[in-house]
Amino acid sequence: MNKKFLIIGLVAILIVGAGVVIAFGQINKNTPSQKENQGKMQEDTIKGQIQAVDAEFRQKMDAVTEKQKQEGCIEQKDVEMTKTLTGEKIIEKQWHLVSTEGVCGDLFNQKEELAKERSSQTSQLQIQLDLLTARSESERGKAMEAIKAFMAKPDLQLQYMGTRHPSNFNVGVVTNQTDGGYTMEDVDGWERKVEVYQQKEYIGNTCEVYEYEVDVRNNDIVQVGIRYPQEGVIANPKKQSECQDTRSLETPILLMADIKDIAMGYVQRGIKNFDAIKDKFIYEGSADNPKTISAHNAWIYENKDYKLPEGLFAEAPSKVPTIWSRVSSGGYLIMYLNTTRLFNYN
Repeated sequence: MNKKFLIIGLVAILIVGAGVVIAFGQINKNTPSQKENQGKMQEDTIKGQIQAVDAEFRQKMDAVTEKQKQEGCIEQKDVEMTKTLTGEKIIEKQWHLVSTEGVCGDLFNQKEELAKERSSQTSQLQIQLDLLTARSESERGKAMEAIKAFMAKPDLQLQYMGTRHPSNFNVGVVTNQTDGGYTMEDVDGWERKVEVYQQKEYIGNTCEVYEYEVDVRNNDIVQVGIRYPQEGVIANPKKQSECQDTRSLETPILLMADIKDIAMGYVQRGIKNFDAIKDKFIYEGSADNPKTISAHNAWIYENKDYKLPEGLFAEAPSKVPTIWSRVSSGGYLIMYLNTTRLFNYN
C-alpha cells in the first residue's frame, strides 16, 4: 500500500475516533446522571404516595360528612364571598356545624381523628420529599450550630422539618387589588427560603417547643416562635393532662432590667451590628397600664428610613427591616423576629 494513502487513512481513523469520543462526551453531558434519575423517581414516588394518602382520607371524610348530613348534624348556610379578580360580591352555600351532641359528636370526633391522621401521614411524606432537594446534611449542621449559639445552649437537640418561605416576610408586586383583598406576586431576586427546625425538648412545663426559621443564604436566625411539636419530634411526649399552658412561662416574675437583658441578649447573638442599633429599640408591653406588670415585654427595632425599589410592596409585620425580641415576665423567649438581612437583595 502507498505510504501516502496509509497515512491519510490513519489520520481519518484518528479524526473519526476523536469525533466519536467528543460526541460520546457530549451525550454524557446532556444525559441526566443515574443519581439524578433515581432522585426524580424517588420524588415522583413520594408525590404519588402523598396523593394516594390524600385521596384515601378525603374519601373517608366525605363518607362521614354524608352521615352528618343524614343525621342533621350540619346544614347549609348562605355566606357572602368576594371574587378576588373583580371584587364582585357573591353568595355561596356552605356547610356549617349544627350539633356535636350524641351521634353528631361521635361523627365530629371521627372526622377530627381522620384529619389528624391524614396530616400526620402527609407531613412525614413531605419531610421525605423535602430532603431530596434540601441543603446537604453538613450545611444543615451549620444552621443547627447557629441556633445553638443563638439560644446559648450548645447541647440543644434539633430536628429539621423542611424548607419553605419565611413566615413573616413577603415582598412582591400587588395585583388584582379590591376591597376584599389583593394578590401578591413574587419578584425575581426577592424570593427567600428558610429552613425550619424544632427543638426536641419542651419549653418549661408546657407541651410546646421552640420552632426556628434559618435563612439558607447565611444561616441567620430569622424567626423563633412557640409551636406544638410535630409528631415524632419529642421522643416521649407528655399526656395532655400533664401539660400547662404558656402562662406558666410568666412566673416567677423577674425584674424589668433582667427581662431586658435577656431580650437584648438574643438580639446581640442574632445580629452582627448590635452596637450600631442597640439604642434604637423601642419598648412595648402587653399591658396598657404602665403600672400593671406586663406578661410579655418586647423590644422592637424598625428601619423606617429603608425604601423598597419602586413598585414593590412588603406585608406587615415586616414592611421595613424589623427586629422583635419578645420575652415573658418569667424570662422565657416568646417570639424573636429579624428580617433586616432578608431585605438585602443579595
